[in-house]
Formats: sequence, structure tokens, C-alpha cells
Amino acid sequence: MALNFQETKLVKETIPALQKHGEHISTVFYKTMLRDHPELHNYFNTVNMHTGKQPRALTALILAFASNIVNISELVPKLERVAQKHASLNIQPDHYEIVGKYLLRAFSAVLGPSMTPDVKLAWTKAYWVMAKMLTGREAHIYREFESWKGWRKFMIYSKKNETLEGNIVSFTLKPVDGKPLPSFMPGQYVTLRITVPGMKWAQLRQYSLSDAPSYDHYRITVKRDQGSNWDYVGSRDDAMTVSSAASSASDSSIGSVQPCRPGIVSNSLIDEFHEGDTIELTHPAGSFCLNTDMDNSMPLVLISAGVCVAPLFSMLDTVVEKRINRPVSWIQASRHDAPFQAQVESIAKKLPRMRTKFFKSRLSDSDVLSYTSTFDNDFLSLTAEDLYLSNGSSEYYICGPEKFMQQASNHLQRHGVKPERVQFEIFSVGSFEMKLD
Repeated sequence: MALNFQETKLVKETIPALQKHGEHISTVFYKTMLRDHPELHNYFNTVNMHTGKQPRALTALILAFASNIVNISELVPKLERVAQKHASLNIQPDHYEIVGKYLLRAFSAVLGPSMTPDVKLAWTKAYWVMAKMLTGREAHIYREFESWKGWRKFMIYSKKNETLEGNIVSFTLKPVDGKPLPSFMPGQYVTLRITVPGMKWAQLRQYSLSDAPSYDHYRITVKRDQGSNWDYVGSRDDAMTVSSAASSASDSSIGSVQPCRPGIVSNSLIDEFHEGDTIELTHPAGSFCLNTDMDNSMPLVLISAGVCVAPLFSMLDTVVEKRINRPVSWIQASRHDAPFQAQVESIAKKLPRMRTKFFKSRLSDSDVLSYTSTFDNDFLSLTAEDLYLSNGSSEYYICGPEKFMQQASNHLQRHGVKPERVQFEIFSVGSFEMKLD
């Protein structure tokens, strides 16, 4: 269903009008779709729906896709992230049928007479080019999941405070069925589903796995959300997300969405769920990961902030478990206690080619947008050796609040590190790509 030249021209000509009315499209699209298909509430993060972040995500993605429709290959890495998240949520092809119907209806409402039959056909084709790319990739991911289909019950085997404040807690989870667990790529995540009292719909969140793969358990690490900001930096707050740039303004017009407090899942896990309780998980997924199967001796630089250390600790733990012989530099920012610091320092004593740097930074918190601190000020103590800047093959993995990652990347680029050697993990909904200077 490829677009011809004229159809591509029609799509591009109408993008500015759709971008101008993006908020209206998002509101109408989700309101009508959820009214007619209330079961889809079970795929959405209630907080992000209430703030208006989720309703903007799909609209922005399809517009970004259409803007680059003649250079689709450039979008493949970004679409991979989307496909991985969809697979973690068990999104199926029939969901695309529903979404396409209501999205194009919203486009028609905005364009009015400009939505001629030819324009509608062109946009229908554009949507399905993207949808086919995603469903095709998702089908391949599902095949990789093998016998694990959908949700699987896990028991909370243990809970452990990772900070003195008790605001970051690790949960060791064991499968109720007792069957061996599949391995995963360090850095990947699972989607967790729980029922929260007072909430009509199931609540889904994505959490990074925070230790090396094991056949009998997984571990996630959760941060309490104090409600200082609608963004939660410890969980992946996307649900049925096709992610893109999105603002955080509240939108009360998304009809049936229940108002709720931030951190409803993370705080419920910490306060209400105890050892012996059960939760549900889907198969590990995600494109932010360290390939430990490759024979690679290049330096590995792991840069994290706050609870976003979780996927990077999984990488480090796996390097140790598999006895991978790579120089490692561990750089960790925290506002208070640094989670896993004792474990990292213990590992460093055993690895002669490992460097560690811990420092305090306000950029590690979710309320970072209210601060003017900069990455450079925080990292004045870092040397070229700490970042392995002299090695043109060093690999960098960065995970933290978006501002932290932006400034970390800018710092590296100013010191000659090429962007293709830097990988990010983006937790917040609507972040289709990193916005760098």
C-alpha cells in the first residue's frame, strides 16, 4: 500500500493544518475511541491520560512518520522502540484497525472540506504503511517470546530498600507456575499489571529489570513518587504508546478518564504489596540493551541518575556474571543516597579495569525542570580517562531524566563522541526521540 508521488504530496500539504490542531485531534480521537471501546482503557496509563500526555502521542507519531515518509529508513530505530513497547503490552493487529478508524475520523473533523476523497485515501495509506511496519516487527518479537503469551503471574519473593530513605525499593519476583524464565538482554524491561482499589481499570506500568538474567526470578526497582511532577522517572509510564513529543498540559476533556494522583502504581507497590502477594508481568522487551553475546573489548561507560540506574545495573551485573572482559566506567548521580552503591563498589574491587564516580545532583530527580543546574557543573570532577574519551570505540549508555540525558549527551559530543556511540533509555510517555542541542 505504498503512496505514489501525488499521494505523498497531498499528505505533506495537510500536515501543517493537522499539527496546528493537534490538541483537538488528540482530544476528539481518544474521547470517541474510548467511548466506543472502553476495554482499551486497560492498555493506557491513567495518569498520562489525565494529564493529556498519552492523547498526544499517537497523533504526533503519525505526523512525524508522514513528514519523513520518503525517508522511512531513518525512522526504523525509533519505530523499533515503539514496536518493543507494543509487544510488551500484547498489542494486536486488530488494535490498529480501531486506532486507524478513529484517528482518520479526527483528521477529517479538523481538515473539513480539505479532507477530499483523495486526501483521505492518501492518509489512510500513510497510516497503514506505518501500521504494517509496526505489526510486522511486533509479530517477529512475539515469535521470539515463544511459549510465553500475554500475562504471567509472579509472586513477590522479597522486597529490599535500596536507599536509607526507603524511597527506592527492589522487588524480587518469582513465577507462580515454577517454570524456568527466559533470559533477556540487560537493559530491557517488563510490563507489570496490578489492580488498584478505587480504579476501574487495570493499571499497567513498565519497569526495567535491575539484575542479571536468572532462570528462577526477575527483579525490578521502584521509586516512590512524591508527586512533585507528573513525570515519574522510575517506571516507563507508556501504555499502548506509540511515542512522540508531547506536552504535559492537563486535558479534562478526555471524557471517561478517572482523575488520579501521580505514582499510583509505584506507590501502591511500595505501600500495599508485600512478600507473598502476586502481580502479573509480560515477557521482557525493549531496544535499550547491551549485547553481551558479541565479542567486544571496547570500553563501556554507564551513566545514570536516580532510580534510572536500574537498567544499567543489570548491564553491569551481567558483565560480571558472564566475565566479560571490558573496561567499565560507572558514573552515577543521585540527589540523596545512590541505589546499588555498595554493590557497585564491591564489584569494582573485583574488576581491575573498572572506574566509579558517584556524585550528588539535582538533575537526578523528577522535579528537575524546576532547577537550573547543568550537567557540566555536576561533572567537573570527571576526567577524559573516566569517560574513555581517547578511545574512539567507547560505548555509552545513559539513563535518567530527560534533561540529564540531554546534557550528558551534549557534554560527550562537545568532547568528540559521535552520536551513534551513545544510547539512551527514555522513560517518559511521548518521548519519540531525544531532543539534543
